[in-house]
Amino acid sequence: MKKNWNLEIKNVIWVEFWDELRTNTVSLKYVYSDNNELINTEIRILPKQPKPDTNAKYNRKAGSDISKNLNNQLKTVDMRKINLLMLRQRSLNIIFDYQDLNPDHFNQITRNRFKYPITNNEACKRLKKIKNNKDIQSKLALISLLYVNQIHRGNKYPYDEISKSTSYSLKYTKNMIKRARIEKYLTKPINKGILGGELTNKSIKKLSI
Repeated sequence: MKKNWNLEIKNVIWVEFWDELRTNTVSLKYVYSDNNELINTEIRILPKQPKPDTNAKYNRKAGSDISKNLNNQLKTVDMRKINLLMLRQRSLNIIFDYQDLNPDHFNQITRNRFKYPITNNEACKRLKKIKNNKDIQSKLALISLLYVNQIHRGNKYPYDEISKSTSYSLKYTKNMIKRARIEKYLTKPINKGILGGELTNKSIKKLSI
């Protein structure tokens, strides 16, 4: 499958797409919040830019325009094609997929803002391995980690994704998240009724064993 996006992680994060619009490159900028969350602060619609893998002399910074075609303008019909919600979801998945694949590099650049004892993939493997085990405390910590990971990704249906990736039932997953909050493995959301929460020190300690 041809790669039609580019990820640049520095003091800010840029995710760029070449397949969203036919004649334009779409660039999304993310910054880090005080609560260790990613905030999309800017969206740039640029004339079609060269891809990093198609130009040996590629020297453009993410989000910047090096196009010499002044007639390449954005049409209103193109604007209507952009689904910002889906684009943000897609870019967050790209960012945290990179963390799963290259955790050391990702955590170094982001100054360990999103570093946890194990990766999302490892948590899934452990949960599957202990599915018939009575070690509830380990399950609470692991499911809490998967839940927080989905929150970082902006997933509106975190329970569904956890259930799908671990083969645990949706009902069981929801009940475990509730129990994780009660037993202090997961904090409550900042705003009542909204998905959210962070891993507690108790949860991190359990995952580090």
